[in-house]
Amino acid sequence: MGIFGLATLCGRLLAGYLVDRFFAAYVATVLFLAPIAGFAFLANAHGVLPTIGVTLLGLGLGTEIDLIAFLVSRYFGQLSFGQLYGYCFMAFGFGSSGGRFLGGYAYDLAHSYNPAMIGASVALVIAVVLVNRLGPYVYPVQRAMEPELAAQPAVS
Repeated sequence: MGIFGLATLCGRLLAGYLVDRFFAAYVATVLFLAPIAGFAFLANAHGVLPTIGVTLLGLGLGTEIDLIAFLVSRYFGQLSFGQLYGYCFMAFGFGSSGGRFLGGYAYDLAHSYNPAMIGASVALVIAVVLVNRLGPYVYPVQRAMEPELAAQPAVS
């Protein structure tokens, strides 16, 4: 759990750094696919592989909430950000709690977490496909102009 917690913290910091420099859908693709590799490492639980798997899970799962906030602000703006973020966070909470329930239920049926990890991997692939279909930002970042550029007249 300690490694998972540290990886989650690092994932949040890494996601924030990366979305400032790259298109968020690309960042989400990489960071949402990392847990799939983590599941593969956990399924082959030998030696150091579980540690790598938990680290990849933490990196991916640490980014979800931050990316939700960032994407809501870029696609829906700030006017109703709080309300829309609340709805998205509610859906995230339902999915997170439902996933835990389904994971436990799958374990009870199969006596293994592998079916639950496969299901979670499929859900992550679907999330990556959907995020990559969003298109360009509707509300891109407005950067302040450099002082020397602001003083120049606009060319018509």
